[in-house]
Amino acid sequence: MKKLLKGTLRSKIRFLELKNELLEENHRRLNEIYKENARLYHDMNHHLQIISWMAQKAGNTEIVDYTASISEPIRQLPDMIWSGFDLVDAILNHALALAQAKGILMDVNVEFPNPCAITADDLCVMLFNLLDNALEHTAAADKAGGASFTPVILVSIRRIEQFLMIKVQNPCGELKKNGFGWFFTTKANPLGHGIGLQNVRKTAEKYGGNLETSIQDGVFTAAVLVFLNE
Repeated sequence: MKKLLKGTLRSKIRFLELKNELLEENHRRLNEIYKENARLYHDMNHHLQIISWMAQKAGNTEIVDYTASISEPIRQLPDMIWSGFDLVDAILNHALALAQAKGILMDVNVEFPNPCAITADDLCVMLFNLLDNALEHTAAADKAGGASFTPVILVSIRRIEQFLMIKVQNPCGELKKNGFGWFFTTKANPLGHGIGLQNVRKTAEKYGGNLETSIQDGVFTAAVLVFLNE
């Protein structure tokens, strides 16, 4: 029996290690994509401005109107999240794109301390898991809520003295806790799921912090407080 428990524990630990590795690789790729996109938008905006100026000078209103229409995504660029920390920006903007695709609103307030003693892979684990959990719960609540339901996720990242606080709030359906005090996953296949928040807590504890979760008036709140240790 002891050997079986040890084997199961080793399997779970290896699973968490593999998931962390995948999350870190994902964040690296996302970071590269957003950096490249930012450069592309920056250069393209300059090119379109020159084309528009030349068209105005030549009196070609069709080109002026066309460049104005295709530059709309560039004018929307300031709406993207720029915290000053590439990793945080990449993760938040990735989650924002996923939320928009699902018809979910995200209200993000970020005041990220830079430099930060928290390692990139640990930030990746905490942010990805918190946001993935919020998107999962909100999508499920939206599906059950009907036409009058407004799916909104609130994200707040800020410094409180020597601590970094990450708080994510989202609507949720009726969630129940298991015997260990953790909320059951809402995913159709629970096998291998439901460990995201446990991983967040374990990561926060590395920095003398913790994760607190609660539900009030149909809103699920996950709040992480970690010591910056500067």
